[in-house]
Amino acid sequence: MIFWIVVTGLLALVLLLLIIPILRVPDTAGSDNRQQQNILIAREKKAQLDSQLEQTEIDQPSYDEAIKDLETSLALDLEREEISAQQSPGKWVVWLVAALIPVMSIGLYLKLGEYRVIENPLLAEVEKTVQANNAADAQNMSIESMLERVKQRLKENPEDAEGWFIMGRTLMAMQQVDSAVTAFQRTYDLVGEDSGVMFTLADALALQNNGSMAGEPEQLVKRGLQLSPQDPTGMWLAGLAAEQRKDYKSAHQYWRDMLPLIADDAESSAEIRRLLGILQKRDPTIEAVASSTEVPVVAGISLSVDLDASLKDDAAPGDSVFIYAKAMQGPPMPLAVKKLTVRDLPVKVSLSDADAMIPTMKLSSFDQVIIGARISKTGNPVAQAGDLFVEMKSIDSRNPPADLRLVINQVK
Repeated sequence: MIFWIVVTGLLALVLLLLIIPILRVPDTAGSDNRQQQNILIAREKKAQLDSQLEQTEIDQPSYDEAIKDLETSLALDLEREEISAQQSPGKWVVWLVAALIPVMSIGLYLKLGEYRVIENPLLAEVEKTVQANNAADAQNMSIESMLERVKQRLKENPEDAEGWFIMGRTLMAMQQVDSAVTAFQRTYDLVGEDSGVMFTLADALALQNNGSMAGEPEQLVKRGLQLSPQDPTGMWLAGLAAEQRKDYKSAHQYWRDMLPLIADDAESSAEIRRLLGILQKRDPTIEAVASSTEVPVVAGISLSVDLDASLKDDAAPGDSVFIYAKAMQGPPMPLAVKKLTVRDLPVKVSLSDADAMIPTMKLSSFDQVIIGARISKTGNPVAQAGDLFVEMKSIDSRNPPADLRLVINQVK
């Protein structure tokens, strides 16, 4: 009841603010004053014209023309003032507005608002729950609609391997494992020996078989690793298959070798180390895993880096040193990079896939690379004027020189 009293009071206040200015009586006195002023001005102008005529400053025709214009102008001014004084606001409009504002305001609030929340605040929580459920239903409808589009695409082109793979991913997200296996199997039939597809199909087959990697899933993983021996997904699945066979040493080896490949994923690295610890407890003969700084990296390019004696005065001990490898033909960004400081020089380092800036762009993916080292006073990874550097081109990433030595001896 209090709510509606407050609403009624506010509506009344709004109506007063709108109606009072409209109903206000026009100022007729002001209009009369303006008429008198117009008449006085016209008289002054006529007197001025009479004086000009007497002094022969203007002739009679010009005088007559000016008097005629003055009379016409005065008549128009007086007519406008008279019309303005007689006009008054349409009062029927005022009462129409006064009726519509309350009706429309209350109607819109009853339609869009929820006044009952004032008496029962729990209704607000119910409304939030309903909205959340509607959002979840919309998301499910979105996935289902996407699946329908993929199905339509495959009806038009049943040989579309990418479409079958997308369909499999979508079905996995909807937890329809059996249908997902069918879609991945169709993808595999179309593309053949593709390691990524083989690992995905193996994973789906294992889920279909209550997580067991025995049989076809493990065979797919083994063939996939022959094509991509350093694929983290394949190594994870191979380790899982070995662990299920109680071959703890093989599982330990797969997961241990996987660590450098996921070095940039702290959460996954921690989980793998936890699993390696469990394997060690199951088989005490397994060698303990080294700390994160001692884990051997993937085979790459080993080199030594030093600063030429002639440039030692041009670099401070705290200046950044970037040691990198980039493709001879390909993207300009480094495939692998390490960051040190001048005080670390001379230094021996190894660049490998574990040092990749982007997981999909690795050193092992390019045969010929450029090896370089650069000193930056600003610490900016992008080369700038004044940097000290050196580069060696046409290095075979798979069979690099045994004694690769870089001496920073140039100024950019």
